[in-house]
Amino acid sequence: MPELPEVETIVRELRPKLKNKKIREVRVLLPKMVALGPATLPNLRKTRGSVAVKFAKTLKGEKITDVSRRAKMIIIDLAGKFAILVHLKMTGQLIFLDRKHLDKKIRLLNIPSITPVSLPAKPTHVIFEFTDGSKLFYNDYRQFGYLKLVTDKELPYVRELQDYGPEPLDKNFTFQAFEALTLRRSPSRAVKLWLMDPTIIAGIGNIYSDEILYFAKLKPTRVVKSLSAKEKKRLFQGIKKILTDAVRHAGSSVWEFVRPSGNWGTYGLLHKVYGRAGEKCKVCGSIIKNMKFNGRTGSFCPRCQK
Repeated sequence: MPELPEVETIVRELRPKLKNKKIREVRVLLPKMVALGPATLPNLRKTRGSVAVKFAKTLKGEKITDVSRRAKMIIIDLAGKFAILVHLKMTGQLIFLDRKHLDKKIRLLNIPSITPVSLPAKPTHVIFEFTDGSKLFYNDYRQFGYLKLVTDKELPYVRELQDYGPEPLDKNFTFQAFEALTLRRSPSRAVKLWLMDPTIIAGIGNIYSDEILYFAKLKPTRVVKSLSAKEKKRLFQGIKKILTDAVRHAGSSVWEFVRPSGNWGTYGLLHKVYGRAGEKCKVCGSIIKNMKFNGRTGSFCPRCQK
């Protein structure tokens, strides 16, 4: 699943490309991928052709004024009237091609044996066509993601946006604010699950919780309330450093994540533990181990993390 660094990468790349673009047409190839209104959407949804028609009709002729992010949610603003909320979930992708490069072939999975394809392809479910001839493609292999159209008045009622915890890269997210969370928000939980709870801190998932905990030298099963002041400080520093470095490297393309340009993020090449079970720790040489956390697999070094 794309996490904060991947979603931030998408926003930074799309903002200059989409700003002031006027939508000529929206083609919804799989109706269940789009929705209207602020209601929370389940991963499994029924196909609703009438909603798709209204979604496309409403967006025709609208102008994009900004692209931003809240946690893992992409927000595409439309001239102060509407917003398209895009959640990529497990395998969503947004790829932008200008008129001159519509025939560009893109490898949609970070697997060397996968053949690059032209878009639209089999996993393409929504296409935005702009008046200048450029296009934005929404792809999604597992079809858990969505594009939700809301009015500006409905934005305060989008529960996902209201329930997210603080943004970890925000300047207002200080150590004092972080320490307060460790004391009052689920202090009896394992620290990995605590980091991955979006209502506590926004945007951290399986990849970066592994890397943050390795930096902090903490075993993922440690209970939050057991952390010393020094360990909390190191954990806070890890959140800031790992996420900042990952954004700088345009995220981790470990499977489905593709940047809007069709290129890959490179932070996956720097992972210390995530996806490296059975390999040697780059610091101590111990074998990286895996552990299950509520159905998710976490990786850690048994010697470096205590």
